[in-house]
Amino acid sequence: MVWLLRQIRRRGGISAICKLFGICLVIGTLLQLTSSAPNREIPNNQPLRPSPLHPDGFHAIDDGQVQIEDEPEEQKKPSVQQIHSGDWYVKTAGTYKKTPTVEAIKTEINKRKGEFYEQIFVHFDLKGAPPKVSYFLQLLELVRKSGATGVMIEWEDMFPYTGRLASAINTDHYSMEDVNAILSKAHSLGLTIVPLVQTFAHLEWILKLEEFRKYRTVDEYPQVLCLANKDGVDLIKESVTQVIEAHKPYGIPIFHIGCDEAFLYGACREDLEWIKSKGPDGSKEFLALSHMREFASFVKKQVGPDTTILVWHDMLKSFPPQIIEKAGVRDLIEPVVWDYSEGIVTMNEWSFQTIADSFPVVWASSAYKGANFPSAKYIDVRHYETNNRAWVEIVRNNKQRFKGGFKGIIITGWQRYDHMAGLCEILPVGTPSMILQVETALSAANKEDQVGIRKRAARKLGCAGDSLAVSGLELINAQCNFTGFGVYQAFQGNARRTISYVLDEMEKHHPTIGWLNEYARAHEYTQNWYLREISQFLQMQLGQLKGAERQIRTQMAPLFFENTVEEFIFETIGQHIDKIERMLDDAEKLGKLRVWPKRHFPIKKTEL
Repeated sequence: MVWLLRQIRRRGGISAICKLFGICLVIGTLLQLTSSAPNREIPNNQPLRPSPLHPDGFHAIDDGQVQIEDEPEEQKKPSVQQIHSGDWYVKTAGTYKKTPTVEAIKTEINKRKGEFYEQIFVHFDLKGAPPKVSYFLQLLELVRKSGATGVMIEWEDMFPYTGRLASAINTDHYSMEDVNAILSKAHSLGLTIVPLVQTFAHLEWILKLEEFRKYRTVDEYPQVLCLANKDGVDLIKESVTQVIEAHKPYGIPIFHIGCDEAFLYGACREDLEWIKSKGPDGSKEFLALSHMREFASFVKKQVGPDTTILVWHDMLKSFPPQIIEKAGVRDLIEPVVWDYSEGIVTMNEWSFQTIADSFPVVWASSAYKGANFPSAKYIDVRHYETNNRAWVEIVRNNKQRFKGGFKGIIITGWQRYDHMAGLCEILPVGTPSMILQVETALSAANKEDQVGIRKRAARKLGCAGDSLAVSGLELINAQCNFTGFGVYQAFQGNARRTISYVLDEMEKHHPTIGWLNEYARAHEYTQNWYLREISQFLQMQLGQLKGAERQIRTQMAPLFFENTVEEFIFETIGQHIDKIERMLDDAEKLGKLRVWPKRHFPIKKTEL
């Protein structure tokens, strides 16, 4: 009303009122026509053609409505014209989500052009000790806080595969709702998301099963696919397709097809026939490269020609350049050079030059956990810091060999060396190293010493005094507030000290080492006088270990599935608890003896 009075004053009496009435009439007619248009619904889970990524992101809202930042009200739900003209949204479980194109994401990626590492990706290996979704989301927030530009997710058997692959998935596998929650969170944080699906080797999670045994290159070993077996290849393509479909709404600018550590390949009947059919060009190497080309092309066909396809380097570096050229993979794939040693011992100048002769671009890959030794449970942060600092020098000294240089670094966090191996350092134990290694990568161009880098990492971890000590297996700090610190402190701090103390006490307790040693237990030959003292001593040690075990379980329960907790306990403190309990059982049994044999009696070869 105030606005109307002002218009009357400014434009003059009745004539102004008439003009305004006419304008309002036209607007009302247009609104009525618009509201009467048919409203076509979008089917659930139907991906729509993408539009450029909104620079400020979006917020999905339930009940079929969508809110997009900085858009006018009438754009908050996509119109039929928008949907069918090439578009914007994917609807999942009643929620519209804006779908970024590969080009749009790569535009964001290219903003880091000229940085020492244009991209810094943190790897999550889910084939062991996978986090609960709530914990995973918090880890993603920490990754974003660290300054990393993206995440590489290796789902393996935790992905909710359907069809033929459903029989191979983990009993604790994520649901599709879980997968969407994880990907949506990463996307909302502005992190580039890179799926990693193994397509050559490390296929134990599938090939170990009887129903898929026929697809192995050698029956004895379930690691490697028979590459020329069409049905087997189609099975692996199914795994790739399902992961692609899950990731599509969040953009797939980069896709990793694995292809590392195929220790034995090209040995099945189909492979040998394929090699023979190629005549003079036939070789295992050409077969392997043709397989990589097939999967790289397959992914690009499903996602788009602009998608970058990554491949681990260790197979490629041994292939002659002329075979790589003949296979036509030079412009299809980009090698990722991985070395997790402190001195990058597997790669010398000649190795880099060999790769540079065939590929214009390369990536580096270091580690933040899971790459010290296969059974490592406590983390040695210094080892991983040394590895990442060594990579800085390697990149600096070798980037000129490649026309496109090093595109970035993937900081891996392995959970098992392979599907059949035991657990490595779990995520809470590896988190301090993860943040420190990202900070090392961010500071690579400055040639900065560790002091400032560690201080910034400590600040991001919420550690007291912005202090991060790197000293063997000691805690980086006694007080930090990152999610999982309770597990880290309970295991690497308290449990490690408790186990060390108990083992030391048992090794020097005279009655135990004298009258309840393996010889005494195996041959039921001891001095009963000492058994009561031994039992009391063992009960004390057992109590300390069980107290540490309870603390670990309490801290792990909110973060991990029960099966993971049980496996971790079994591989760490559990074995020491079991040993003492067996010793107590033996002490009780020996205490009932009243007659013993004369010497000498046959010596048993029994392991306890």
